[in-house]
Amino acid sequence: MSRTRVAIIGGSQTETFKKLGDKLGFIVEHHDGKTGGGSVESYFQRIINKADIIIILRGAIKHTSMWAVRELAEKKGKKIDYHDGFGATGALEKAMRLVG
Repeated sequence: MSRTRVAIIGGSQTETFKKLGDKLGFIVEHHDGKTGGGSVESYFQRIINKADIIIILRGAIKHTSMWAVRELAEKKGKKIDYHDGFGATGALEKAMRLVG
């Protein structure tokens, strides 16, 4: 059985997200949500394509990035949820609920 890939968008705790995700049986990809201008969607295309589930850290991402990720996720038919905090535990608990 393959492990679920979770994309966490926002925040800066890449190693913590990956370590905790691994303990829970997830493969975690993280993007801090920052973009350098141009097409905002292009910054998130790869990570969204690879993910089964997307969790957005609402308090740690710009609105333009959040909307771009949401739009891409919807186009690709990916499960998406939002976490109000910055913490890895809460974000990955959301992922656990989406997996069912």
